[in-house]
Amino acid sequence: MARVTTEDCTTSIPNRFQLVIYACNRARDLASGSKVEVSSDNDKNTVIALREIAEKKIDLVKTWDSIVMSSQRYQPVEDTDIDDNETVPMNENASQVSFDNFEKENASEKKRKKIYMTQNEIQKLISQKKNNQEDNQTEHSQVDLEKQED
Repeated sequence: MARVTTEDCTTSIPNRFQLVIYACNRARDLASGSKVEVSSDNDKNTVIALREIAEKKIDLVKTWDSIVMSSQRYQPVEDTDIDDNETVPMNENASQVSFDNFEKENASEKKRKKIYMTQNEIQKLISQKKNNQEDNQTEHSQVDLEKQED
């Protein structure tokens, strides 16, 4: 019986995939206690939903709207919670700012934060570190000699 009902429904909804969506939604409504618009004849909710669609007993526009609303994760906001006097005006060049420009600006900031050193400065730092290490070694060796003498 469901096959004949499905073929009858294609006159109302020619796309079989949409038909499945409509019928599933209506069958869920029937399972949750909605009023049956055709005689049930001890049929399952899916068959009843298809028969209702075939006999054009349900409003397809309202059904589609409820399908869309139930599928949306975020509901559209009707009113804003910000008053007009609290709004911040956009910059004059806000429409010209793009993601690429933003990335370029950030890249230039990163470059400015880097420390650039010359080769001579690097050599000086290396020699200072070596001198510090040598001084520490001589201090340790002197401490070791003093301990041995005691």
